[in-house]
Amino acid sequence: MKQGNVKEMGPILGIEGGGTKTSWIFVGVRGRVLAQGNVGPTHVMLVGEKGLREAFGKIAKNLPMPPWAIGGGFAGARGKPEMDTVRKALRAVWPGTRHLAVGQDTDCALAAAWGEEDGFLIIAGTGSNVIGRKGKNRLSAGGHGHLLGDAGSGYDIVQRAMEAVFRARDKGDPASLLVAGLLAHAGAADLDRLLREFYRPHGKEWVAAFAPVILRAADRGDRVAREAIRAGTAELAERAAELAKRMGVRAPRFSLTGGLFENSFYRTTLLRELRRVCPQATGTVLSVPGAIGAARMAGLVSEVESVKESAAEKGVDVQALPTERANPRSRRLHRKSVAQLVRLFVREEAQTGRALRKAGGEITRAANLVAKALKKGGRLFYVGAGTSGRLGVLDASEMPPTFHAPPEQVQAILAGGPEAIFRAQEGAEDDAEAGRRSVKERGVGKRDVLVGLTASGRTPFVHGALAEGKQRGAETVLVTAHPRWRPEPGGIHPQAVVRLDVGPELIAGSTRMKAGTATKVVCNTLSSVAMIRLGRVHDNLMVHVVPSNEKLRARAIRLVRMLTGVDGPAAVSALQAAQGRVMGAVERLKLSRLRKKGGRPRSRG
Repeated sequence: MKQGNVKEMGPILGIEGGGTKTSWIFVGVRGRVLAQGNVGPTHVMLVGEKGLREAFGKIAKNLPMPPWAIGGGFAGARGKPEMDTVRKALRAVWPGTRHLAVGQDTDCALAAAWGEEDGFLIIAGTGSNVIGRKGKNRLSAGGHGHLLGDAGSGYDIVQRAMEAVFRARDKGDPASLLVAGLLAHAGAADLDRLLREFYRPHGKEWVAAFAPVILRAADRGDRVAREAIRAGTAELAERAAELAKRMGVRAPRFSLTGGLFENSFYRTTLLRELRRVCPQATGTVLSVPGAIGAARMAGLVSEVESVKESAAEKGVDVQALPTERANPRSRRLHRKSVAQLVRLFVREEAQTGRALRKAGGEITRAANLVAKALKKGGRLFYVGAGTSGRLGVLDASEMPPTFHAPPEQVQAILAGGPEAIFRAQEGAEDDAEAGRRSVKERGVGKRDVLVGLTASGRTPFVHGALAEGKQRGAETVLVTAHPRWRPEPGGIHPQAVVRLDVGPELIAGSTRMKAGTATKVVCNTLSSVAMIRLGRVHDNLMVHVVPSNEKLRARAIRLVRMLTGVDGPAAVSALQAAQGRVMGAVERLKLSRLRKKGGRPRSRG
């Protein structure tokens, strides 16, 4: 089929299917973009035909008309069986489509870079790969996975840097600047703890997530980081040159794509190594999105207009959010003394107390929902992103040691996963589909309750999670610092909404301040009220504390002595017999005392 026949034939849908996210674009006459968006993963071998149909169905709901042709490249589509599965799913959703062009996800990048022309592609992200096309001949080098050495990939440079860091320590060399960055990223106290963390069963994405630390250290001139990048890019460049030689191309044109090429040191190092092994090679960073390449795969369109944000993708006016307003009381902060700043910050926190009192009725309704759910054997899930999400993690993590609650009883769902606790995960909070998946994969049901934490009230990840939770019958709560938050048509409708009117922050938009403080108090209240109603507090004492360290062991002994009047050695002995459970020790001592008096224990029936 010839390019340029779109007008006579109809619109084209381009789909770039990845293992974590699928991008799509709908192209009309003369390459005009009609719609675009993202859905969840479409890795063929992981989601199967059913998962593909679900993802394609979500795309179909956003199209103004059925596509005349579809071009798509999908992760995991390694051979004919997987390609047939994709075609079957596409036909099931769009039975009237006249033309299908299906390939691997790398085909999208090739088409985005070169259209139907010959050329080469170097991919460097979590993994790495080199692909070349000359006429009908298409070959690749690398891309065999992290265990077989994806040279120059994020995983590879992290592994090289880590090996160098521990080799330097073994030699007694001073720690490089890189070490502090690695420890901060992992939240580890020292290198031994970092090593233990590396040997836990994490996926390759977890290891590759350390790559930005290596890249930042290289930008600052760290020798270990730079050497890891040089070694990785040198091997990747050699593979690229070998592939060009194998295909008989003396002056290959390389398009560079993948997250690592966003870093200037990595990019310039790779290009330098490429010219060293193949002096006539040229390389430029690919700027065309893979979804456009997918549309080009259909062979019907050569050019697509500049991508514009569709109405469906537009967010709200951020400047209009209460959390983004400038605070008149904090003008000229940069000119104030330390003492003036401290007084201002302490005085401003008074707004938090007023906001909590004003929202007392809403907090009560939310607390009732949480307590009832847990009393029925359900679970509490905090869902959030950024500061709000981390506050949920903090509260959930305190439940086992404070109340001896099972870890699964109160859980936190944080956009971006555990890595987001210590550093921001770009784009994680904007992924509503990821929020839905997180709820679905935890098997949230009718007995559970989801508490969405979002200072702005609009975080897509939270909205997606709450929408999925409500659809599955769970109770839903929204906690926000947007005092005028109201449900939007077609949006979420939580059973309870807690609106915290803390006013603008002293530093505009920094919701880790008053909004964060108020949110933390709400989380404290919801979980603590539920635990009290479950009988995990006696009087005002933390009688279900888990004595896991010296301070908590001393507290447990003190509680046993307070509740029974025995001395220290007797309390210690009773606690040991009760395996550290305070109330178990108290019951033992009371029973022993009753037996000594000749009495009988009261029946619990």
